[in-house]
Amino acid sequence: MREAGVPVEGIMADLHVIRVAPRLGIAQGKDAVKIEKQMMEALPRDMWADAGMAISYLGRETCRPSNPKHSECI
Repeated sequence: MREAGVPVEGIMADLHVIRVAPRLGIAQGKDAVKIEKQMMEALPRDMWADAGMAISYLGRETCRPSNPKHSECI
């Protein structure tokens, strides 16, 4: 459950998640709906609320489309 008090129903899949999830090996392709479904299968439900935002942040700050900062990647 999150702030609204309702169970999380999925994982946010923005353009950063679409790029980074395949790099991490937890999804394949470029379709947001398919990537979300693959991530939901790969990750435990209790991680869904934070996974999309965490991966999106990683994509914005470290795992850039060009010149990714591999030395900073966790």
